[in-house]
Amino acid sequence: MWHSLRVRLALSHTLPILIFVPLLGLVLLYQLEQHFFLNYMARELAVQGALIAEFPRTDPRIWNDPVLATGLINTLQQSIPAQMAFVDEDALLAAANADKSSTTDASTNPQSELDASLLARASQGQVVWTIDNGATAADRAINVAVPVFGANGKVVGAVRLAQRLTDVQERINGLRVVVLATLFAGAILSLLLGLVLARSLGAPLLRLSEVVANFRPTDKPEHVPETGPTEMKSLAASFNRMSERLHELERTRTLLLSGIVHELGRPLGSIKAAAQTLETNGNIELSQELAGGISEHIDRLKLQIEDLALLGELEIRGLTLHPEPVSLAELITNQCKQFQEMAVRNTILLTCHAADLPTIWADPRRVEQILGNLLHNACKYTPAGGCVTMMAHVDHTTSVPSVWVDVTDSGPGIPTSED
Repeated sequence: MWHSLRVRLALSHTLPILIFVPLLGLVLLYQLEQHFFLNYMARELAVQGALIAEFPRTDPRIWNDPVLATGLINTLQQSIPAQMAFVDEDALLAAANADKSSTTDASTNPQSELDASLLARASQGQVVWTIDNGATAADRAINVAVPVFGANGKVVGAVRLAQRLTDVQERINGLRVVVLATLFAGAILSLLLGLVLARSLGAPLLRLSEVVANFRPTDKPEHVPETGPTEMKSLAASFNRMSERLHELERTRTLLLSGIVHELGRPLGSIKAAAQTLETNGNIELSQELAGGISEHIDRLKLQIEDLALLGELEIRGLTLHPEPVSLAELITNQCKQFQEMAVRNTILLTCHAADLPTIWADPRRVEQILGNLLHNACKYTPAGGCVTMMAHVDHTTSVPSVWVDVTDSGPGIPTSED
């Protein structure tokens, strides 16, 4: 399953989300807790502590009258849901209230919960806060110490506020649920999106794979739909062009081979019959006629062998030409001389017109092969008493002058179905 392209494409879309997004969510929650909620709560407690510090500053009796200090704290507690304490300049507890949600009783031993370092820094005139992790998670609290200045501007004590983080934790828990739900929904959506994209990419490849597996050059090529991304369209188009070329090449090869096999049979049979006749017949005139027939059939076989060689060259490395300056008039004249005897035997009038032709740049062997095939087919299919004409002329009507070679005959021509 892991070797499937569809699965790998789906995982490539989902794995980054499944790996990095949860980490991002955890970092986000941590940053919200540490740098937003806690800072906000600390600033809020610091503002409340500064307001409370005005009471002992304006009424110094609070430091020496525990009853007055406790009454003030109880009154303030109705509007400020935090544990409060007044600590004098000697770090001695003047008054404090109890945190009813705590597992310890601050009223019995309130001094044990005071952070000496926190109060020491507050006694230097700083508003400071710290996190007390407590014995359990429920005892985690934020402690804030606000200095109280006297009339002379010196620090005479501190107001200490402590509030448990259960409210913050509840907010964070709710936010965590939202973040986790969002991450889960995002993972599901990314997985579905990855599957859809993987399917859209995998389906064309699967279709192409099936067509390639069933491809046979002898059968009519199946057209692969050119759909999907640009690369897939290009791949499908390339395969369609390749399959059409292979099918056409196979069709041409089959037709050529079948024609060559058919054409090879008749000359070989005629040559064998002529050879057997020569062995048993001493007639010189008949021997010369049979020898001429053998020579003619050998020329036919030569053409077929050249066609086979050309076909093999095309299939192996493509057509290779060796051009050189060639006298086209000389080539046409030589080819006409070679087929003159065949034309006479078939009682055909063969005429060639190749005067005033320029020297061309071409492969003489290939030109001879083409001219020979044209003349051979014309003489072969022209009935007795017909005529075959090869005519060459220069065309000056084009931007680059060209030479045209026309072969006409009085034969039946090529049927439309075989054209």
